[in-house]
Amino acid sequence: MRTDKLDINIHIGAHKTASTHLQRLLLRNAARLSAKGCAYFGPNRLRHDLRLPPLCVDRPANARVIAPLVSELRNAAARGQKLVVSEENILGTTRADIIARADRLYPDADGQIARFLRLVGGRNATLYMAVRSPLSFINSAYVQQIKGGNLCDFDAYVAGFDPAALRWSDLVVRLLACAGVGRLVVWQFEEYSQVLPHLLDHLLGAHAAAGLRVSPTPHQVGSSARAIEHARARLQTDPTLNPKDVVTQAEQLYPKSAQWPGPQAFAPAVMAAGQQSYAHDLQTLRTMARVTFLTPGAERKPDTRANHA
Repeated sequence: MRTDKLDINIHIGAHKTASTHLQRLLLRNAARLSAKGCAYFGPNRLRHDLRLPPLCVDRPANARVIAPLVSELRNAAARGQKLVVSEENILGTTRADIIARADRLYPDADGQIARFLRLVGGRNATLYMAVRSPLSFINSAYVQQIKGGNLCDFDAYVAGFDPAALRWSDLVVRLLACAGVGRLVVWQFEEYSQVLPHLLDHLLGAHAAAGLRVSPTPHQVGSSARAIEHARARLQTDPTLNPKDVVTQAEQLYPKSAQWPGPQAFAPAVMAAGQQSYAHDLQTLRTMARVTFLTPGAERKPDTRANHA
């Protein structure tokens, strides 16, 4: 059994923070990156031929399922390539009981990260994660569930946790405590477009990141409130319809726009209080040891500090 460890850079999301935009950018440039010494592994493979096992539990079959990925990672490392993995589902999903519980974001994420690193033999891993105002984040995650065909009521979606109590700094503390994690690179989703050049330098290395073709579209378009209302009405009339197909059709009729905005579950006063709490949490993140916080306007130079397990 191999005992040598791999140095891996892992973009773990979070969900609804332009992860898909970043993944598409990296996939579109994968051949160019490989030629510059950077091996990219994203959802296009991690959900298909190099699929990950369920990371929520330890199972004997997990090592067998993940073996093809481990083999490719080791081959890339043997060629001297930098290993870059991007998969937000390593954290969990947007399902209500997985994305948050009580006052914790991704309550099982530390266990899942630890299992992934143990399975692939990762050491001193650098985790890359965007954060987002928690109330906006939960609102968007709820809409993602709707798009997937789960037309649950919002109150039912948040019944198991308190959206106002969620803090990214709590999640970061738990992730840094995982065996095999060296440090975290963090940025705000709200500043994604401005911080993207710095993020690419850190994630890929300045040489590999130079000259990448970057799409101007930063995120997927969610459902409008009118589309959700229309989809619910159709399903109430005919429960035999496929919910996901009904939502897709409703989005075509009522695309999210200024005319048909997305749903907003929180009152303005609640959003304002949540934004203030988020600002305090961001300040906490900026001062945490082993956390590199990317900001717009910073010099385009990757962090070269040594990782500490």
